[in-house]
Amino acid sequence: MRTLASAILGLLAVLLTAAAFCGAWLNTNVVAESGFVALGAPLAEDEAFQRELASSLATEAAASADVPEPLADLVTPVITSAVENVQALPDYPEAWSESLRRSHVLTFSAENGGEPSGNLTLDVAPLVGLVTETVGSELNVDVPAPEQVPVQIGGAGHPDLLRNVERAGEAWPVLALAAAAAAILALLTARRRSTTFALMGLGAALAGSVLWFGAERIPEQVSAQQFSSPVASAFANAFAGQAAASLSAWTVALMLAGAAVFVVGLLLRGLSAARR
Repeated sequence: MRTLASAILGLLAVLLTAAAFCGAWLNTNVVAESGFVALGAPLAEDEAFQRELASSLATEAAASADVPEPLADLVTPVITSAVENVQALPDYPEAWSESLRRSHVLTFSAENGGEPSGNLTLDVAPLVGLVTETVGSELNVDVPAPEQVPVQIGGAGHPDLLRNVERAGEAWPVLALAAAAAAILALLTARRRSTTFALMGLGAALAGSVLWFGAERIPEQVSAQQFSSPVASAFANAFAGQAAASLSAWTVALMLAGAAVFVVGLLLRGLSAARR
C-alpha cells in the first residue's frame, strides 16, 4: 500500500512539475511585458514578416498623410520609398520594441481605465510614425502620426486561449508548491526513498522530452490556423518560431535537472545498498 501511494504521489509530483514549468515559461515570456518584448524583438529582422508589414505601413501612412487627390501621384512614391527604407533607420529597433509594448498592453493589460482587447492585437503606430516623419521631411510638410494602428492577429476562440494563458502563467507558483508537497509526501511514504527520488527525476526528464517535442510542433500548429490578414499570419508564424525556440531551450534545462536528480537517486541507492 505504501508503495502504491508513493508511486501515485510521485507521478502527481512529476505532472505538477511539468504544469508549473509551462506556467513559468508563459508567465516569463508571454504574460510579462518584458518577456513578450524580448521574444518578439528578433522579428524586426524577419524578412517574411517585414515584407507583409511594409504593405500595412504604406496603407496607414497614406491615410495619415491625407493629401488631396491631385497630389496623390506625387506622395505615393515618397511613401513607398519611406516604407522600403524604414527598417534601416537607427530608430527602427526601438520603434518596433515600442510597438510590442503597446501590443502587450492592448492584448493583456488595462490602461487608463480601459480594458484589454482579449485578443492578440499588434499596434504598429510607432512604425507608421517613423514613415510619416520621413514623408513629412521629404515633402517639407507636417504629417501627423496616428496614435494607434491596431492589427488584429487572433481569430475565433483566441480570446479564450489568451485568458487561459494568463491563468496558467499566474498559477505557476501554486503549481510548483503543490509539486514540491507531492514529492515530499512521495518520499515520506516510500519504502525506498532513493529509488523514489531517482524515479521522480527520470519522470521529470521524460516530461521535459515530451514538452520539447511539443515545442517543436508549435509553428506547425500556428501555421494551420486562419488569420484575418497576411500581416497577421506573418506575425503569428514568426512569433511562433521564436516561442518554439525559447520553450525548447527551457525544456533542455528541465531534462538536465531531471537527469541530475535521477543520477543522484541512483548514487544514494548504491550507497544505501553498500551499507547493508
